[in-house]
Amino acid sequence: MNNFINYAQKLHLENYVADAHLDLAGEILLRHQAGETNIIQRYYLDNFRTAGLNLIMSTIYVDDAALPEAGLKNALLQAAALNHDLTSVVNDVILVKTREDLEIARCQDKIAIILYIEGLDFIGIDLSLLDIFYDLGVRGASLTWSRRNMLASGCCRAIEKKAITGGLSEYGFAALNKLSQLSCFIDVSHLNDDGFADILNTVSKPFIATHSNARAVYDSYRNLTDEQIVSLCRRGGLIGINACSLITGSYENGNHLDKLVQHIMHITKLVGSQHLCYGFDLCNSYALAEPRLNSEPELFDCFENHRDAPLLTAALLERGMPEDEVIGIIGRNLRNFIINYLP
Repeated sequence: MNNFINYAQKLHLENYVADAHLDLAGEILLRHQAGETNIIQRYYLDNFRTAGLNLIMSTIYVDDAALPEAGLKNALLQAAALNHDLTSVVNDVILVKTREDLEIARCQDKIAIILYIEGLDFIGIDLSLLDIFYDLGVRGASLTWSRRNMLASGCCRAIEKKAITGGLSEYGFAALNKLSQLSCFIDVSHLNDDGFADILNTVSKPFIATHSNARAVYDSYRNLTDEQIVSLCRRGGLIGINACSLITGSYENGNHLDKLVQHIMHITKLVGSQHLCYGFDLCNSYALAEPRLNSEPELFDCFENHRDAPLLTAALLERGMPEDEVIGIIGRNLRNFIINYLP
């Protein structure tokens, strides 16, 4: 395995590497509110560089505690906190809003950050707010997190196992139209099955599940059925492999890499590796940043941090996945997808 790890590390340093899902903006705000500064530099930059990361897609995710009244304020504060924190890493990290920005990041060896929204709860039904967030750099959105809002119903949370019915509301369909006008991508992770069907029947462009796995490998409603995977990929879409052990199904036995590989191989067999990317959803650092009284956070990440990402790449190589397909999964596929949504 050591030879594969060394070669995987080499691939990460010589090729484009990306992660489609990290709750970075929210964590930065939490840590700023606790009096910390320079969050990316202190907690992330070395790990990003070691993993060879070129692109991170950061969410704006509003926690239950801020909803409904403080949701909009919290979302705006997250965008502001990210921008402020970037001032401490201007030579290493850049917020990308355009294709030109993405090219600048590549030429200057900077890590690109792209903002998107995970759950539009905080806009209510005021779709004009999406114009404001677009100006702040948001280039995509999911209608829901794992809860119901005015637009649609989310699926159950990862720790639960129950079907939630109900598709998009009239406001949800209007939100899809608005996001299309802004040329923002649609993310279906956390959406329930009825909502997924509505997206499939409404959205003509390729869409993405930024951090979802295969339900056939682990029966969680946070994962996609084979039918959903095929439908999404026929549309030219992309699936980000999630490294939360509650979603991989490895939280009980700790067999994280094997389970991640199973999800990847299953989806590859169904639709081809060109529809896969990494969307790790690493939440341990976020959980540790949350204020709490006399309790320890529950930690479910399959990796300690991004530094361990080449271990999954090595496992794919060891299983015999062709190098070019692996290079696509670690970053090229996501870059090719996202560039179509940048002006």
